[in-house]
Amino acid sequence: MNPDQQQKILKIETFINDVLKEDLAKLEKKLDDKNADIAEFIQLKSIIETLQSNEFDKNGFKTQVDIGQNFFIEAQVPDASTILLDVGLGHYVEFLLNDAITIINVRIKLLEQQIVHFRKQIAMTNSHIKLLLLTIQCL
Repeated sequence: MNPDQQQKILKIETFINDVLKEDLAKLEKKLDDKNADIAEFIQLKSIIETLQSNEFDKNGFKTQVDIGQNFFIEAQVPDASTILLDVGLGHYVEFLLNDAITIINVRIKLLEQQIVHFRKQIAMTNSHIKLLLLTIQCL
């Protein structure tokens, strides 16, 4: 193998390791974050539906709240007909439970679209890596 080929192979390997694999790791992290966000919204939607089906939204309820390190305090919620939702940038807006479910469904659809986008980017990055590895084999 001549020095020019070795130099090309070294550049390609460096590009794969320093750029493409870094990009792939960042994309996978973003994908994991979006999946976690969807799981939180689905859990919140389930809680709201439970509140509505058991009519806790009208009568209120008692609960225990974890304040950290498995220390719980008892809390009384007299009116559970509204909920505060984070709308971004640390701002919370009060919604009726039905309106909150609508907002949550919209957010879930948006997150699903972002997940599809990240999966496509991950697939494209993986294909670039494979293409470059095949290029190395041909040299």
